[in-house]
Formats: sequence, structure tokens, C-alpha cells
Amino acid sequence: MVARQYRVKPPIDPNKDLVTLGPGSAEQDGLWLGALAEETKGRPPQVWLTTSKEQVVAVVGKRGSGKSFTLGVIAEGLGGGSNTNISRQDKPRAVLLLDPLDVYWTTRHPVTSVDNPDDNLEIQRHYKLARNSGLATLCLDVQAWVPGDRNRRPTDPEWFQTLRLPVPSLGLEEWELLLDVNVLTQPMGQALVDSIVLVKETGYSSGGERIHPSQGFGLPELANAVQSDDLDGVYHKESLRALRQRLLSLHATGLFSNDGTPLSDLLVPGRVSVILLERLPDSYRTAVVSVLTRRAFVARGETAFAEKRLALDPDLNSDTRKTLEDAVALGVPKTVIVLDEAQSFLAPGPSSPAREVFVRLVKEGRNIGLSATLATQQPSALDRRILSQVETFIAHQLVTESDIKAVRDNLKSGLPESINFGRLDLDLAGTLRHLDPGVCFVSSADMNTMPRRAVIVAIRPRATVHGGIEL
Repeated sequence: MVARQYRVKPPIDPNKDLVTLGPGSAEQDGLWLGALAEETKGRPPQVWLTTSKEQVVAVVGKRGSGKSFTLGVIAEGLGGGSNTNISRQDKPRAVLLLDPLDVYWTTRHPVTSVDNPDDNLEIQRHYKLARNSGLATLCLDVQAWVPGDRNRRPTDPEWFQTLRLPVPSLGLEEWELLLDVNVLTQPMGQALVDSIVLVKETGYSSGGERIHPSQGFGLPELANAVQSDDLDGVYHKESLRALRQRLLSLHATGLFSNDGTPLSDLLVPGRVSVILLERLPDSYRTAVVSVLTRRAFVARGETAFAEKRLALDPDLNSDTRKTLEDAVALGVPKTVIVLDEAQSFLAPGPSSPAREVFVRLVKEGRNIGLSATLATQQPSALDRRILSQVETFIAHQLVTESDIKAVRDNLKSGLPESINFGRLDLDLAGTLRHLDPGVCFVSSADMNTMPRRAVIVAIRPRATVHGGIEL
């Protein structure tokens, strides 16, 4: 924890020994975020983020401010179990962590002592902090997923698994990203759309043989439809040849298959599933984020509907109730979708499948049991439709006026009357510019304090290895 404290007025209730942020009660489900970094009488109260209800959380801050560290703290808490120092998760959620920097797979490993004096000093410091806070032996259920066979590395741990996306789940915008075509204006894109219809709906002829349609098709079947008798003469041979070659090259990545990785493998209550996106080009990253988020949204919607029927429908007979109970048991659990470096996917501008599915997620996901946590170095670079839905804003140090303005415009609770740090009298902009690494300014729509105002928090030590440290 950071020793230096801020003098903030009006002060938080002096009898408060626990500050909770977010909807619901941390006594039911919640995670330990840190401690109040404000002058108080006695020991500063712990600060907990509630997780008993669905919500949208944003973590922002410039590079080196502690943003990724804090996102790791939240991931630890979500996967920390029902009764540990860092969390109370009596009804644990699945966690899908979309990681463009490949730094969160280390969340699988608890911090441990180091005996070699030549070892990294930062690692030693993290261990001492964790040990002093009683966090040095905590183990989490963490799985990491490499997108496609071709992206596995000889240096990868054996426990890394391979992620595959189901080809039938790709939307037209995702096809455009992956194949670099326009389905409206380019012959190659139009041939792609026709090929999908042939494979999925009508069937086609190839060399005189009739191929029946299939809902579970892969890239080889799609490439075969491109050279079918049905398209011969409709498009230029060179366009068809180029499209087929791109489809086969996409197949060679090992990222796509007929069925894809089952969501039941990715989304398990209490497990953090880390998707390693750093190995992919930007267009592939966007497609992976879009497809996984949309699949989770659709499948969770089906499960939530079955849950609501069980809870609210008075006309269920025993057979129907059993069918619905089976659907819930096999369905997608309540899930938190975590996206780091969100500015790369959710910026305003040209149409983006990832941005549009995330707009729907933050607007509608809470109704079906989906929460979202976003992290970015540039809050000003996020689509305003997404920022408007954030309920808890965790802001580390920011220095540019546009990013500070984005925080100011999206505050979820009132500002303090005054903030003093040493001899400095600070407004919001000054506070955000002077925050030490690991200290944040938190504004939440729901909190248990009097007065209800934004608070300054020192983030707790990590219980697991922080993959963002420099070696």
C-alpha cells in the first residue's frame, strides 16, 4: 500500500471500517480492491468492489500508472473463491479475459519467495507486499488459450490450451476483416456471400456431384463451394481463385474449425479464461473479440431465459421444469467479460464488429447476467455509448486534457469539496495528474459511504504474479 495520504473534505464517515463500491452488498459477493488513501481517524478502511449484481466497470490510466495491475487485482478477486482474503464469491461467475498484451496468464501463479539475490528486485518487492498482506500462497483457477495451432510457441507452458472459432458463427463484418474484402462492392466479397449461402442453405454442385447444405461447415467446405459449378461463369476465375486461396490460408492458421471451442470449456464459474491475443494481427484480434463476446451474449441469453421461466412461470409441469433445469445446468453461467487495451477495439469511427457487440453488451448484458470490465490508457478514445454505461470508474494517473475530460464527463458520484496533497490544493485535473502509481480516483454510482462522493484508493498488493513487470 502507498503510505502517503490525501486530505479530502468532507471526510468519509469516521466509523466506516469498510467502503463498498458498486451495486449490491460486498457481504454477499465482492472483491478486495485496496484501502482508502485518505486521512482518517485510525486505520484506513478497506475498499471492496461488490460483485453480487451485474455491472460495467472501467479502469483507466496512462502507461505505468498501475492500470494493468489493478485489472489483475479485479481478475484475482473474481476468481478468488468464496472465502479468501481477497474475495467473497458465494455465487462465482465465469471470467473471460481478452488480453491483447499476453500479460495475464501469470495470474495462474501465486507470488512466491525468491532466494537468489540476483533475481528481479521488482519480483522480490511484490512477494514482500503479498506476504505482509497474507496473500502469498493463494492459488486461482486460471486457464490460458492460444488462438490457433499456428500461434503456439515452443516456449509456451504445457497447460496452455488451443482456442478455435466456429466458422458458422462468423458475421459478414468479421469475414471482411479476416479476408480484407468488401462484401458489397467487391466481386470477391460478393462471391464469399454467395458461397456461404451455397454451403449453409441451398447446397451446390461440384464436378457433377451434389453437395447438401450443412450448418456445421468449415473453411475447406467453403473453399470447395467457391469453385463449385454454381459460381462458375458468375464471377471471374481470378476472383474465385484469389478468394479460395485466402480461405485456405485462413484455415492454415488453425484458428477456425467447424464447431470451435465449446463455450462450456471457456466459461466455467470461478475460472479466469485468458485469451492470448498478442500473437494475432489486429484484424484477427478484433474478430476473436467480436465472435467470443457475441457467442457468450447469445448463449447466456438462452440460459437466462430458462432461469427466468423456472423462477417466474407458474404454469410449468414437471417435464417442462426438468427440461429447463437441464438447459440451465448445461448453459452458460453468469459471466464477466474483461477487455484490456479497450481503445484498440472500442474507438468511435468506421464500423467495427467488436465495438458494436460491446455496445450491446454494456447496454443489455446486465439483464441476462453479463458484466463487463474495460481497461484503457485512453478513455477519450472509447465510444461514448460505452462510457455512458460505466457504473464504477477507476482512474489512475492521466496527464492529457482529453483523457481527463473523459473522466470528468463520466463521473458517477459527486466530487469532494477539496483535495490536498502535501502543500498542493488540487482540483480533479490536478489530482489525476498527481496520482502515484497504484493509487486511483474512484467514482461509483453506488457506494455505502456518507457522504456519497468519489474516493481515493491505494490498490492492494497482488496475490498472483503480475505479468506486466519489467524483467
